[in-house]
Amino acid sequence: MHGELLDPLTEAVPRDWDRFVTSAGAPVLWRAAPLTTAAWASQSATALAVVRDGTDVVALFHARFLGVGGYRAYHRAGSTTRAGFIECRLAPASIAGHLFAAGLDAAGKRAAVLAFERAARARHRVAGFCYRHVETDDLAAFDRRTRRVLAVSPDSVLSAEWSSVEQYLNSLPAKWRSQLRKMRSGITATRAIVDTVPTDEAARLISLIRFRHQRPGVVRTPVPEHYIEHLNADPATRFATYSDGSGLLALSTVHDNGIDLTMSYWGARDRVDGDVANLYFDHYVDLVAHTISLGRATLRPGKGMARIKERFGARPVASHLVVGW
Repeated sequence: MHGELLDPLTEAVPRDWDRFVTSAGAPVLWRAAPLTTAAWASQSATALAVVRDGTDVVALFHARFLGVGGYRAYHRAGSTTRAGFIECRLAPASIAGHLFAAGLDAAGKRAAVLAFERAARARHRVAGFCYRHVETDDLAAFDRRTRRVLAVSPDSVLSAEWSSVEQYLNSLPAKWRSQLRKMRSGITATRAIVDTVPTDEAARLISLIRFRHQRPGVVRTPVPEHYIEHLNADPATRFATYSDGSGLLALSTVHDNGIDLTMSYWGARDRVDGDVANLYFDHYVDLVAHTISLGRATLRPGKGMARIKERFGARPVASHLVVGW
């Protein structure tokens, strides 16, 4: 296997990138256009990598260069910070930055990771690698004697085992079911699942949530409006929204691959901006209803807020961080 590393700001992304994304059933977040838009808005240099076995694409990687310099330092397009780790994560989303071909066995996955790392070292001085959101079945592909594997906040999956929302609510613990119904009856905002959202409002609300939850020392740039345009244009992406006369109050993004629904971004107003209580809890019920109506097998609410998601019936899926040379 051999890897090809490229800078989306200065080099064309090969056409088989998007073809592979489609064949893998990955969400629009993996497509070249939104990733390139995100790269232009990022404070870190971005790299895309295609790994081929002969002429066939077997894996994709999305990485960022995390250098030791200050994030405000100017870097010309196409350059990278000096020395530092390569972090493999699909930014600005918070999902794994590796995508393997369906049916690729453990040995093939390991070979693909090695090909990516060879390509990275051939072009840049690399202090080490950091792989985020690695599931248990893929650990062997990334682990080495010189690396540490750390258990991190789990992912979550909710299996759609019901034929109606009422049946789903009845499956929840009585106290939580009662609380949810009370919350839902008290919300007067207009609920809707829509194909598109106002790009300016959606980008602002998603960015507000990102800033609210960023950790000390972590820099997150705003999500560009153009990035939301790519999501609007994708027929497999929809939005659970809340609005009133003043505009968009909150939104959640969900991607459909024909089998699963995968949630990515949540955005909502701040208290000083006229937020409405309990929309975060309420929107899960709406998306379970959407999952049932489409006949999809599972709803994947993503990482974070694991205990809350378990209250909705989601089961945790172990996730790991692999870091080292």
